[in-house]
Amino acid sequence: MSSEKFTVLIYPTAEKDLFEIKEYFETTLKTSAIPLFEKFYASIDILETNPYIHPLLKDAYLQQLGYRMIPIDNFLIFYIVKDGVVQIHWFLYGKRDYSHIL
Repeated sequence: MSSEKFTVLIYPTAEKDLFEIKEYFETTLKTSAIPLFEKFYASIDILETNPYIHPLLKDAYLQQLGYRMIPIDNFLIFYIVKDGVVQIHWFLYGKRDYSHIL
């Protein structure tokens, strides 16, 4: 088992998604997004030591780009592992058609 630690970067697109999720929870649902965000960050923490825990996406094009996905509640986190860095690109609502977004 490797003890290599990967750097995790949350890209601006993903930061924007997080902001929009937080706003949606607070303004539309009138509830806190904190429990969901705690799940997000717990899963992201695991990626520092085990970034390949989630398989490549089944879509051939997205697989070629190296995209992996973490399902959390009704959301999906999309990331790529490249050169010792976990690049988190998107936090998307699970029912969206993500293939044209990525």
